[in-house]
Amino acid sequence: MANPDQIMMAGVPPVSMGERLGWLAAQPMQVRRPQRPLDIGFWDPMRKQLDMFE
Repeated sequence: MANPDQIMMAGVPPVSMGERLGWLAAQPMQVRRPQRPLDIGFWDPMRKQLDMFE
């Protein structure tokens, strides 16, 4: 499905779906939504962290 408004350069083949998917697979993974902080147990900033070991 070529877009008639786009111009192809002579001698340059269009990017195939396989090349596009390969490029996407090679990218580092990104989070899809922001992660919530872990605020329980040892990582709770309101807690003295050493009282777990007393």
